[in-house]
Amino acid sequence: MHFKKFLLSSASAALVLAASGQANAAGFYIQEQSVSGQGASFAGSAAHPRDASIQFFNPAGMTYLPGGNAHVGVTVLVPEADLSDAGTTLPVGAPASTGDGGNPYDPTPVPSAYISQQITDKLWLGLGISAPFGLSNDYDDGWFGRYDSTSTKLTTIDVTPSMAYKYSDWLSVGGSVIIQKASAELQKNLFGTSEGTQSLDGDDITAGFKVGVLAEPWQGTRLGAEYRSEIRHELSGRLIIRNTAGADANIVGNADLNLPDMANFSVAHDVNDRLTLLGSATWFGWNDFDEIQVTNIVGGNVGNAIVQNYQTSMAYSAGFDYKLNDAWTVRAGYQYDETPTTDEYRTTLTPDGDRHWFSAGSTYNWDDKWSFDLSGTYIHIQDQEVNLLRNTAANPSEVRANTGGDVIIFGASVNYKF
Repeated sequence: MHFKKFLLSSASAALVLAASGQANAAGFYIQEQSVSGQGASFAGSAAHPRDASIQFFNPAGMTYLPGGNAHVGVTVLVPEADLSDAGTTLPVGAPASTGDGGNPYDPTPVPSAYISQQITDKLWLGLGISAPFGLSNDYDDGWFGRYDSTSTKLTTIDVTPSMAYKYSDWLSVGGSVIIQKASAELQKNLFGTSEGTQSLDGDDITAGFKVGVLAEPWQGTRLGAEYRSEIRHELSGRLIIRNTAGADANIVGNADLNLPDMANFSVAHDVNDRLTLLGSATWFGWNDFDEIQVTNIVGGNVGNAIVQNYQTSMAYSAGFDYKLNDAWTVRAGYQYDETPTTDEYRTTLTPDGDRHWFSAGSTYNWDDKWSFDLSGTYIHIQDQEVNLLRNTAANPSEVRANTGGDVIIFGASVNYKF
């Protein structure tokens, strides 16, 4: 009976997520996979099981959720980016620039859904659907950085069946298989003897894994750790070049997309029956995202590689949960999130900088089965610079820009126990 309920609830969650559409989120790694976690800036994310969304950050945490649990949530990202021309030069003969590109981002929903089911007093199963990596920007026509990028879209969808095992009263372990679909489209302008365009698109499905452990060495203090594997995609698609007054190109080919491995270490300490202090440190192995190189179907490189040269980075967060009464819990948190981009290779695809998160949220328990989460976050992105050579080596454009930005995030979710 429990297993039938689990399958039925899993199918329902998948339908809800599919109805929401694909998420084209601003930002490359999208942490916003748990509304309750967002309210504390994801402090304690691998050590504090509030609801079924814990399996995204640590599948071992399902052992703290008795019976069946379902979680469906959506966060809405409202990014604002500001790129100002810092001395860009255009290819010889190219049309003059017509602006700074405007705000390239639109408000974007990021849905997620999770189900967990206790099978025995030792074994739990789970299923999650999420969109953990994404990019979506679209600059105004004619902007000064158009030879670096005009439009970028990257979408990933993860389906993650999970299992957790309660090894003892104080130790649980868990793991997930990650089945990930990735789709990407990169567009920019080119200039030969006239203005043209280049479009690169492709998609792929591949797999990875997660493993986690959750320990409570003494009552009220939980230590959680999770490792998420690197996922290597070989996107299959086309490179299309048009209207540069040279020969148009329509090339069937491939491009590698390497998404980082991650390690999260978290602590949650119950000061008393109302207050829980939370902390996390997360390592991101971005260094394998070094370039975007197109190869044709016989294996030869096409054009110049788009060098990214991302570096490993860290994120640190601290926060708390406070139980006001049986119905209401409030929370808040701060996170410092290092950018993996570097000054030498930062591009307008991801005009990123170090990020400061400030979050607050709450949970309302309607009754023994239903609860609702709300969260809000403000992110300040530190100012950075872009300084790149684009177009052709013989007739380059030096794209120079000063960047800055902010993100406002709103989240809402519903939880059901069955």
